[in-house]
Amino acid sequence: MLRLRHAFRLAGDLGHYAKVNQAWWLLLIAPVIALAMLAVGGTQVVVPYTVYTLF
Repeated sequence: MLRLRHAFRLAGDLGHYAKVNQAWWLLLIAPVIALAMLAVGGTQVVVPYTVYTLF
């Protein structure tokens, strides 16, 4: 629950920063970066099992 609250607060701070500094592109790139981080994290979990089964 604490992580979820932190994530919402972080998103709110990011939105406020983008509004104050007219950096609207930041709101578009943030979800892309988050998805890339999830993809890399998911890949790091799967790769050892895949390599182990090959050798």
